[in-house]
Amino acid sequence: MTGSPRPVFPTVPDLPPAVLLPSQSACLAAPLSVLRAATRPHHDRIDALMNLRRMRQPGHYLRVLQVFDSFLAGWEPAVAAALPERAPWLRARSRRPFLQQDLQLLGAPAGETAVLPALPSGAAAWGSVYVMEGSALGGATISRSLAGAGLGPERGAAYFHGWGEARGRMWREARDVLESELACPEALAQACDAARATFDTLSALLEKAMNERAPAA
Repeated sequence: MTGSPRPVFPTVPDLPPAVLLPSQSACLAAPLSVLRAATRPHHDRIDALMNLRRMRQPGHYLRVLQVFDSFLAGWEPAVAAALPERAPWLRARSRRPFLQQDLQLLGAPAGETAVLPALPSGAAAWGSVYVMEGSALGGATISRSLAGAGLGPERGAAYFHGWGEARGRMWREARDVLESELACPEALAQACDAARATFDTLSALLEKAMNERAPAA
């Protein structure tokens, strides 16, 4: 947040008819597996732009932090507006305070609020949540790498360290919510579209900040 062949997104018409029977307790199996396959090339593009080795370079690292701050400044209010009943849950999981702490400690200005694609439905918002909750889980790998450069939770790497030992439990909670909310084909299709758009927005912001391009998904 890996190179592999581009997966084929399993759109609803390609699913076995039995999966779509109303009598089933859930319309789709493993929504997160579908989301993962649908977004793999978009995820890989982010990996290439963030570049784990370059994250240990101060200038590159600061630009990454500023991009995430810019993104979250626009994203958090948009998702809360699309999921008003879940606003307290989302607010409790916000990692932006960690990000602001890092920027202040490192003496870097905050990013400008990014303009984001609209979230037309609750299902779309959950697709976007999938991306950011996944990035919180993946922050463990980045955090370990940054530690080798002298950066830690109290030394400019609080955002990627995130919730620390609670990270796994919080991901399981998010996974359970996502699997419940995205159990049917229509919701999952909207979520996949929004998740891809979320990755692509982050990629565009990173490309602009670093004045470089990554292969398109």
